[in-house]
Amino acid sequence: MKFHRVLLFTSIQMDITPVGDDLHVLLTCGGENRLGCTAFSTPLPDTDPVECETSVITDVENPEDLFCPYIAENLCKKTGQRVLCTGGIFVEEPDAHQIDKLYENIDEMIMDWVQFFRLI
Repeated sequence: MKFHRVLLFTSIQMDITPVGDDLHVLLTCGGENRLGCTAFSTPLPDTDPVECETSVITDVENPEDLFCPYIAENLCKKTGQRVLCTGGIFVEEPDAHQIDKLYENIDEMIMDWVQFFRLI
């Protein structure tokens, strides 16, 4: 399922695909789509609320270093599923307000998925 937001300074998209009992998220944002980070989040057994362990692989120091682990952990905690997030974000020298807007929109897309997930 695709979730897309258009902001004043960029657009952001999350493609969330169930893979068996797990989830794969492809995060794209900005004019230069590329893969710069992978985060894999696994729920820890017998934790309530759900806690997750997250591993991160990254190529270079870029903003997606922050977003992929954030997405993987939040979806893992909200669904109890293992989540793999791969992605790339390219926003030329984002300021604090732009970073906040990206997080705000990512949170909305995560909640849209969680609401959809509860219906299926």
